[in-house]
Amino acid sequence: MTKTCTLALVLLAAGALAQETAAPASPAPPKAPSRTPKIAVIDMGKVSTDSLLGKGLAAQLETLRNEINAEGTKKQSEIDKLGAQLQALQDELQKQENVLSPEAIDKKKQEIVKKERDRRAYGEDSQAEIERMKDRAQQRAQSLDNEFQIKIRPHIEAVVKERGIDILFDSRVVLGPVSKEFEISQDVIVKSDDAERAQKSKAAAEKPAAPKPAAPASPAPAPTPKP
Repeated sequence: MTKTCTLALVLLAAGALAQETAAPASPAPPKAPSRTPKIAVIDMGKVSTDSLLGKGLAAQLETLRNEINAEGTKKQSEIDKLGAQLQALQDELQKQENVLSPEAIDKKKQEIVKKERDRRAYGEDSQAEIERMKDRAQQRAQSLDNEFQIKIRPHIEAVVKERGIDILFDSRVVLGPVSKEFEISQDVIVKSDDAERAQKSKAAAEKPAAPKPAAPASPAPAPTPKP
């Protein structure tokens, strides 16, 4: 009797398990469709070239280049002047060599050697000074580029937020032409220019007005003549 009950329980359990296994699984809830990310492209070269901010920084670089070129021209002119003086001494010695005494010839040669040494030393010093100016200009250019990146970033971020952009690419890593609907360079330029104009207007408004010239003093009345 006990064995029969035990067998019946096992069979019942096996049957229940089979029913559970055979029962269809509940369908998983449908997944919400994923949103396609919005992509845009920015041409930083265009932003730098066409924006008021970029143009202002580029003008500073142009000023540095002009200063270097002007200094180079000035020093080259002085080198040419020393070279002309050296050539004049050599020509003079060649013309007078047959009539000068050995002492006078030796003195002329020493003068030529000194002039050549002066010209060479000035040339080396000038080249070193130009290189130092170029190094300073390069450092300034890097500083201006960093300044541009810092100032333009908030405008890029504002455009990205306004247009709901998820992924922004630099045009330098994009192959082929970019459709205008994906290009945000002009939007960034407009926003940056508006900020630059507003800043200049604010600075002009805060600038103290130049004092007006004092009015000339009225002439003293002429004394009344006594009778």
